[in-house]
Amino acid sequence: MRGQNMISRNLYRTDLNLFVVFATIFQERSLTRAAEVLHVTQPAVSASLSKLRELFDDPLFVRCHHGVKPTNLAQTLIEPVRDGLQALEITFQEAEQFNPTTSARTFNFSVGDLAEVLFLTPLVSAIHNKSSKISVRNRHAPDNEVNTKLAKGEIDFAIEFFDIDMTNLKRTLLLSDEFVCVLRKNHPALKSQWNLETYLSLDHLHISNRTKGPGFVDRALEQLDHNRHIPVQVQHCLVGFHMLKQSDLCLTIPREFVNHCLGSKSFEMRPAPFPIPVLELWLYWHEMTNPSLAHQWVRDLITSPLASQARGFAFE
Repeated sequence: MRGQNMISRNLYRTDLNLFVVFATIFQERSLTRAAEVLHVTQPAVSASLSKLRELFDDPLFVRCHHGVKPTNLAQTLIEPVRDGLQALEITFQEAEQFNPTTSARTFNFSVGDLAEVLFLTPLVSAIHNKSSKISVRNRHAPDNEVNTKLAKGEIDFAIEFFDIDMTNLKRTLLLSDEFVCVLRKNHPALKSQWNLETYLSLDHLHISNRTKGPGFVDRALEQLDHNRHIPVQVQHCLVGFHMLKQSDLCLTIPREFVNHCLGSKSFEMRPAPFPIPVLELWLYWHEMTNPSLAHQWVRDLITSPLASQARGFAFE
């Protein structure tokens, strides 16, 4: 308790800018890189760190081969510091009325390439149509890091089909879609009766950015004590068009992917010859950002076209 009280007193006495420096050093693991990120000199960063060391009576960061590493106390401090800085940032942002036509904010996403096509494309279109200076960045985070990155403010939104740890998160359903099987026109299998036996006799293309573990399709097959032959696995959906068109591979994919990324002129669709649960894509965000007018604006843009499938990608 005494140690916690000491930390609380020092947090109260400390200049907010020092915590910005602390969080940046923790992120970069280097005083030099922290100075570059903050656009200040390295002596200024060192001076701020010296003040923090004096306040907490702890070195906070010690030199190592590749820069610096945090002490145990720094590891204890980083989460409340990050939470506090994020809360302050949101408060400052909300102190000014959000105007999408004049804002130059950057929104960071973690989505796969199918969600990029279905949701980020119309979002970017809407931003462009408003002549806005808002920027969109996407870098797909590993499954087990999504919650943490949302909590730290490293990403603003994630779109995923799997359940994320919902601690302090909110979500809304964007898409519920069935799986279909796709083959090129004149594929030899189209001459046979389309059933599970035919399906299992084919070579399959599997698209996933995950390095291990079965996906939706293979888990459904495992329930039936079956497995399929997958000679080709790739990470990106958009390569599917060329691979399918130039091979006898079969791709089992959500229907919306076919509608928006493949088209029907070069391919034939068949229903999955065995039960596969529908794919659900969810938009996730941290509850701390829920009141943000800017975040609300983005959420509305992403979800509004889904009220009617016929509206396609158009934002009204």
